[in-house]
Amino acid sequence: MPKRVDHQQRRREIAEALFRIAARRGLQGVTLRAVAAEAGISMNLVQYYFPAKDDMLRFGWQRIVELSAERAAGGIARALETGDERAVVRAYLAGVLPSDERGRMLCAVQIAYFAVDVTRGEQNQEQEPLLPHLVRGVAEQIRAAQARRRASPDLDAQCEADALATMAAGLVSGVMIGAYTQAQAERLVDYRLDRLFPS
Repeated sequence: MPKRVDHQQRRREIAEALFRIAARRGLQGVTLRAVAAEAGISMNLVQYYFPAKDDMLRFGWQRIVELSAERAAGGIARALETGDERAVVRAYLAGVLPSDERGRMLCAVQIAYFAVDVTRGEQNQEQEPLLPHLVRGVAEQIRAAQARRRASPDLDAQCEADALATMAAGLVSGVMIGAYTQAQAERLVDYRLDRLFPS
């Protein structure tokens, strides 16, 4: 009986090969041939799943969005159990930072995609942006804290969430190039949160 192939798993394995190349060389280093070699499979098999490079890049980005959400989910879920809005916001922001080698690779790939957008001068409209998810979750927690008088009612929750998300994105780049250590980045997050959520 022929072996049953998990096609979604095979696509994910190809995406992982794409990630390894993009993390080392940027998206300009990603070709169907290079990904096939990195994955240890034939180029024909890569083309079976992704007839064109753009198809593969689109799936790769979708996978990045999924993996980013998965990596942050555990910390956010634990923080939600505490009922402490500050802890939840911190979990959202900490979930963005590259805390291990896997996280560093995924952040490098995100930056590679972002570099293409910068060169093009606009976001790829076919790619689901990451920041709105972060901003929405953080803004909800700030509003909840305001309702419970744990944050100033004078704050603009949406602007504060945008500012925190932008800070976190900048810290990712800083950690990746060694401008900040992980601990320094987390201290900056805590410094900002201490002013938003005074004890």
